[in-house]
Amino acid sequence: MGRSSIAVSDEIASELSNYASIKNQTSYALANESLGAALKIYERGGTADEIYEAWVMNHIGKDIHAFQWIGRDLMERLIHKLGQLDPEDCSHIWSDAGYNFGVYLQICYPSIEDVLSLTAMLKQSFNIGRVSLIERDQEEDQIYTLSVVTSFSEESLKCLADYWKGLLSAYGLQVKESRIATGSVKLSFICRGKLQKVAQILR
Repeated sequence: MGRSSIAVSDEIASELSNYASIKNQTSYALANESLGAALKIYERGGTADEIYEAWVMNHIGKDIHAFQWIGRDLMERLIHKLGQLDPEDCSHIWSDAGYNFGVYLQICYPSIEDVLSLTAMLKQSFNIGRVSLIERDQEEDQIYTLSVVTSFSEESLKCLADYWKGLLSAYGLQVKESRIATGSVKLSFICRGKLQKVAQILR
């Protein structure tokens, strides 16, 4: 098998050597393994960004024992059935689930700034449509706005909004404004700085 020399940055070369040593492999073997996996993704139309994003999503899914391969149609039908039986209970279920997920996220993403970065990094991986979480200052308060544009029904979006409200409440954010309609959600949250101070202590 022929060999080719490929130039990489000193930082990557150093990291490659370190991880190869940890895995008890040669740098050559680890480079071939990594590039081989990446090329399979490229052959199917994937990008370099998706490799890490997919790993993060898969890692989180395993941690929270998420059900894989659950289609949107099934979720929409379940939401419709449960919502008809007890709308208030349905709302609480989604909110509680979101809060619990928010508590989990704080292990790896302790501050809301980490969540902002995570959302930006994974926005291509969300299968619900366009998602953004932005921050702006307003006098002494910080306002965070979650916007989602999707083809989900308004009924489903109400449940998902409850989930996101619960998730962000775990970070100390309080709902200031909520707009939900067919195909879009806009939620505004307020934070008065306590969270950031706690995050700095944890770090």
